[in-house]
Amino acid sequence: MSRLFRALKWLLGTSWPLYAALVLGSNVIGALAVMGFVRFLIPLPEVDGFEKNVPHLPWVAGGYLAFAVVVGIIVTLSLFRPVLDWQRHPESHDPNMVRNLVMRIPVYQSAVAATVWLIGIAIATTITWSHAPRLGLVVLISTLLAGMVVILLTYLEAERLVRPVAAAALARRFEDSTLEPPITHRLRLTWTMTSAVPLIGIALLLVGQRVGFFPNDGAELFPAILALSVTALVTGFVGTTFAIMSVVDPILELQEAINRVRRGDVNAEVDIYDGSEIGVLQAGFNEMMRGLKERQRVRDIFGRYVGTEVARRALEERPTLGGEDRKVAVLFIDVIGSTTFAVDHTPEEVVEELNRFFEHVVEVVHRNRGIINKFQGDAALAVFGAPLPLADATSHALTAARELRQELKGMKLQAGIGVAAGHVVAGHIGGHDRFEYTVIGDAVNTAARLTEMAKDTPGGVLTNAATLRGANEVEQARWTLLKSVELRGRGKMTQLARPIRPTLADRS
Repeated sequence: MSRLFRALKWLLGTSWPLYAALVLGSNVIGALAVMGFVRFLIPLPEVDGFEKNVPHLPWVAGGYLAFAVVVGIIVTLSLFRPVLDWQRHPESHDPNMVRNLVMRIPVYQSAVAATVWLIGIAIATTITWSHAPRLGLVVLISTLLAGMVVILLTYLEAERLVRPVAAAALARRFEDSTLEPPITHRLRLTWTMTSAVPLIGIALLLVGQRVGFFPNDGAELFPAILALSVTALVTGFVGTTFAIMSVVDPILELQEAINRVRRGDVNAEVDIYDGSEIGVLQAGFNEMMRGLKERQRVRDIFGRYVGTEVARRALEERPTLGGEDRKVAVLFIDVIGSTTFAVDHTPEEVVEELNRFFEHVVEVVHRNRGIINKFQGDAALAVFGAPLPLADATSHALTAARELRQELKGMKLQAGIGVAAGHVVAGHIGGHDRFEYTVIGDAVNTAARLTEMAKDTPGGVLTNAATLRGANEVEQARWTLLKSVELRGRGKMTQLARPIRPTLADRS
C-alpha cells in the first residue's frame, strides 16, 4: 500500500494529471454536447416518444459515460505505464523503446478515444434504431461527426501536452520522422475535422429538410443550424490554435536559438518534441550546433598547434604545398643552459618551467602582432609579416625582442634572442599527407646565428644594422650599434645592434 501511495504521490507531482483532465474533459464535453444536440435541437417527434418508451435511457447513457471514463483511464495507464516507469527510473529502460512510445502517445491516445466513441456510438445507435429508425439514423450520423471532431482535438491536445516528456525522451537524438503524421496531413485533418465536419452537419440538415426527413418548417431547424455554426467557429478556432502551436512554437524556438548563436552562444540547443518533419529540423539544428562546437574546438586546438592566423587561413583556403616570397621579420629565441638545467631537475620540473617560459614568449609575440611559427625543444621561432601582411613588421619584431628581455627577467630560464628581417619563402613545406607552414630564407638563418651570439651578450638580445635600418625612427632610437663580426657560416661582416638601457630608452 505504501508503494502504491508513493507512486500516486509522484504521479500527482507531474504533468500527467493535467494531461488526463484535459483529454478526458474534452471527450466528456463532446459526448454531453452531442446528446444535448440530439435531444433538444433536432426537430423530430420521435424524440419525445422515444423517451417515454425507453425511460431508462438517461441511466444507460450516464452509465456508459462513467464506464468509458474509467476504461479510458485504465487503458491509457496500461499503454503508458512504461513511460511512467521510465520517468521514475530512466536508467532501467531501453531509450529507443521509450522514445518511440512517447512520440506515439498522441496517436495511441486518439485510438483509445476512437475505440470508446465507436462502442458508445454502436450502443446508442442500436438502442434508438430498434425503437425509432429515423432517430437512430440521426444519432448515428450526429455521434459519428461529433466523435471525429473530438478524436482530432484529443490528438492535438495530447501532442501539445506531451511535449515536456517528449523533449526528455528525445534529448540525445532523433532519427525517425514517421512517429507522428506529417505536418501537411495534420493541418488538413485539423481543418477537415474541426471546420468541415460541422459544415457537413449543416448541409445534412438542409438536405434532410429538402427530402422531407425533417419538418418542412425551416424555423425548427434554425437552432440546430445555429448550434452547428457556433460549433464550427469554436472547434475551428481551437483546432487551428493547436495546429498553429504545433508549427509556430518550434519555429519560434529555433529562431530564438539562432539569435543566441548570432550573439556568440555556441551552446544553444532546442528541445526535440515533435515526431514529424519539425522534429527532424529540431534534431538537425542540435546536430549542426554540435558540429559547430566540434569545429570550433578543432579550430582552437589547431590554432594552438600552428598559430591562430595560420589556422584561420588553412580553414578558409585549401592549403597546398609551396610558398611565396614575403618580406618578414624573424625573432628566434633559445634557452641558455637548457642541458644543465635538465640534468639538475626532473623532467616534470623542466616541462613546467619551459611552459612558464614560453607562456611569456607567446604573450609578447602575439601582443606585437606576430605568430609563433614553431617550437623546437627549448627554442621558438616567431614570424612578423606572414602569413598575413603586417605594416612595419621589423619594428614590431624589435619591440617584441625588447619586451621579452624585460618579461623574462627573474625567471629560472634565460635565453638569447636574435632578430633579423629580409625576404623569405613563406608557405607549406612537407608531403601531401603531412606538411606545415614555415618560413625559409636568409633572415631565418641570420636570426638563429644572432641568437647564438646573444647568449654571451649583456641583455641577451641582438639584431643587425640592416634590420635596424628597416625599423621606424622611434624604434631605432631604442637600439645602439655595436662592432661588426662574421657570423658562423657567412663570408661577410655583420654589424650588430642591441637595445640600449631601458632608462635611456624611456627618456628618448
